[in-house]
Amino acid sequence: MSSPKITFIGAGAIGLPMAVRAAAAGTVTAVDTSAERLAEASAQGLHTAHSFAPDSPPDVVMVMVATAQQAAAVLNGPEGIYAKAGRDAVVVVLSTIGPEAMQKLAAERPSGGPALLDVPVTGGIPGAVAGTLTLFASGDQDAIERIRPVLETMGKVVFSGPNLGDGQSYKIVNQLLATSQLVVAAEALAFAERLGLDTSSVFEAVRDGAGGSWMLDKYGPRMLNGTTDIAARVDIFLKDAALVDETAQRVSFDGQMIATTVSVLERAVAHGLAPLDASSVIDVYRQA
Repeated sequence: MSSPKITFIGAGAIGLPMAVRAAAAGTVTAVDTSAERLAEASAQGLHTAHSFAPDSPPDVVMVMVATAQQAAAVLNGPEGIYAKAGRDAVVVVLSTIGPEAMQKLAAERPSGGPALLDVPVTGGIPGAVAGTLTLFASGDQDAIERIRPVLETMGKVVFSGPNLGDGQSYKIVNQLLATSQLVVAAEALAFAERLGLDTSSVFEAVRDGAGGSWMLDKYGPRMLNGTTDIAARVDIFLKDAALVDETAQRVSFDGQMIATTVSVLERAVAHGLAPLDASSVIDVYRQA
């Protein structure tokens, strides 16, 4: 696919830097309901639109919205992507919505409609900006290969299976690890504080040992030093953790770790931390 026309739906905190990265592979039009977001996209050199109403059908449509309900809304209906994109397009769901919701979107795709791929991502805003995300790509492998140059502008593509929903399942496993390790890192550093230790020294001592983790390494300094910039919001971590919990219950898996993680993140939201960086979850323990 040479210099494809790409429509990127959702120019939010993670979607916009992904769209900017995708522009290295083709011409990108960012679609969002926020005038502020569209102004930012325009300043980054992207074409912009308030709705999905292309003058000519795009080759690739990327969907990075917050929820399964939003994804269904932009895909379905007479003005939706399925109706407007054209049968030769490839539609990519980048959002984390869970395997069950992804399978429902696949079932709603009209016969003869555009190809649909399931490609949730991990790496947060820093990964989106740097182009170092991991993309869990599932669905028709030929369609994945057709748009691989577009996907690879955003990071590493990992083929996760032939079935729509396989990528979401990979992401759910990833989020069980990520969300619980965030909470464990916060608990451990808050514990060090309560013990009266020099927490910076403790962090340096454990970060590369058996107790280390990616979440501790990346979020530990933010927890200890405070931050006003956002790598990922508390409420997004809660959304993903709740999705893991729901999926575990659906398949009758006794996910005790995720249940505890959801509880801690719910306390963080109750403390008013929802719009703050996920590192602020340490305040749940400081306020206990």
